[in-house]
Amino acid sequence: MFRHGPPRPPCCAGAPPTFPYPPPPYGTVPYFGAVAAVRPHPPPYPRAVQLQSVTAVNSDAELNLIASLLPHYTYVTVDTEYPGTVHRPAAGKRDSDLTADERYALLRANADELPIVQLGVTLCDEHGNLPVVVDYATGLHAERAWEFNFSDFDVASHRHAPQSVEFLRSQGIDFERARWCGVNSAAFADKLAAILAAPRANDRELTWVAFGGAYDMAYLVKMLGGGQPLPETREGFLARVRELLGGRVFDAKYMAEHCGRGDLRGVGLRSVAANLGVPRPIVEPPCLAGPKCLTACRIHTVLRMHVLPQDAVAGYEGIIDGLQ
Repeated sequence: MFRHGPPRPPCCAGAPPTFPYPPPPYGTVPYFGAVAAVRPHPPPYPRAVQLQSVTAVNSDAELNLIASLLPHYTYVTVDTEYPGTVHRPAAGKRDSDLTADERYALLRANADELPIVQLGVTLCDEHGNLPVVVDYATGLHAERAWEFNFSDFDVASHRHAPQSVEFLRSQGIDFERARWCGVNSAAFADKLAAILAAPRANDRELTWVAFGGAYDMAYLVKMLGGGQPLPETREGFLARVRELLGGRVFDAKYMAEHCGRGDLRGVGLRSVAANLGVPRPIVEPPCLAGPKCLTACRIHTVLRMHVLPQDAVAGYEGIIDGLQ
């Protein structure tokens, strides 16, 4: 009955709820001073990044801010959290034993059945610089990234992998509160689709990035596709990604695995970041969509600017790790 969810209780009408990263005051506007100075060298990461928690209270404002930044920061890195996987390879088979089509069939079954929990979004420019946002209430400037908390998942009624849900709880997610105060994915998708359809300054093409991005792209396609089932075939899915997102798509995990460096092969996000000298967002970040997305953004920047030959980067376009 309610495409964008039922009416919300009073808890969402006042101060925003406390998620792992409480939102700061909302009087923020983009600061483009950093855009004018072209920095050809690796970004020095001089500021602590403000990781903005997004709930129903501030979703429209933060999406409007993202829309205003996209003409200048055209690299969009995403990461998702979801309630694990309930469809797995047949007994005796490992994921590495499956064909790309078999892996996609499992991805499709899981993403179609299980709702999204979180989406991390990090923007940067071609030099790896994150947007700097000035808060006129405090006068402070800070680099900004986002972590959207969704209301779709209900522990009591949705199938899920219990160990995955318990892990997310241990990292700070309050599933019960998210049900009441999180962002509805349909409302988010409507707003994002309008942003992507709007002409941008100079009509600059977006570049979408993920790390091990099969599920990340699957959930974006699912939301932007109105919650409809994913395409039946892997080829249809990849075509749908291009249709709905536009621009170019890169997977930093696949790029790391195939760049020729042995220390980047067969290891996860944190190890790739450490071996590339990518700084951690904070000393001990929770393993959630926001910090992981920020790390993935920096990994991709280092790979395309300092590890891979410039004429080789384009060869990784459209290849999603696990679906190649």
